[in-house]
Order: sequence, then C-alpha cells, then structure tokens
Amino acid sequence: MKPISQRSKNIDVIFISLLLTFLAFGLGGCVGNRGFEIFPVNNQNVLTLSSDNIVRVMRGAGFSDNQILQYGEDLHLALSQYGAAQIKIRRKLEAVFAINGDAVYISTRLRGNFIYNTKTGWVGGGQ
Repeated sequence: MKPISQRSKNIDVIFISLLLTFLAFGLGGCVGNRGFEIFPVNNQNVLTLSSDNIVRVMRGAGFSDNQILQYGEDLHLALSQYGAAQIKIRRKLEAVFAINGDAVYISTRLRGNFIYNTKTGWVGGGQ
C-alpha cells in the first residue's frame, strides 16, 4: 500500500477548491438569470402591441423603467405569439398578462386587476 503524501493532499485541496469556485460562479449565474423571468402562456387570442402599449401595461403593473427597457421586448413577443404571459421575480408570480380581443387583462400580486384596451386606453378609471 502506498502512503499518502502531503503533495497529493495539496493537489486534492486545490482541485476541490477550484471545483467549488466553478460551481459557485455557475450557480450564481443561474440565480441571477432567474431573478426576472417571463413565461409565455398559450391563449386563444394573440395581439401585437405597440411599444407605447407595452410601456403602459408594464408601468400599470408596477414595473420600473429599467425592467420595462430590459424585458418589454420579451413581453411583447410572448403576447404576440402566445397571447398571455406570466412574470415571476425570484420565483414569485408578480403579474399575468392575457389578451382578449383588443384588450390586455392584467392581474398583479401587489396592484390588483385591471384592463387596458389598446384602442381606448385604461378601462374603468385608468391607471
């Protein structure tokens, strides 16, 4: 039987340290990407909203200008291709957007439910 030398212990420690470092960076990247997620949801109605409409519905739902700038295109694509979308922040469902005719039905965790008509604006008092 071969005795364990100090050198092999050092190599093992270095190898494990590097492995843990790579895992930490890898998992950190995944967590960062999961902070804000848009999930398309199939709906019978689809509608292509203008950029102004996307800004209005996202602001009405309580999203910041920075979030609108970063994720507005993803919401636009989800609504135009699937007709509905869920937005989660850190795995919490923050808002649901669904197309029905010319209107976007919006339900949010913190601000409640409301409707935005793309032709006439906010329904029932506005935002």
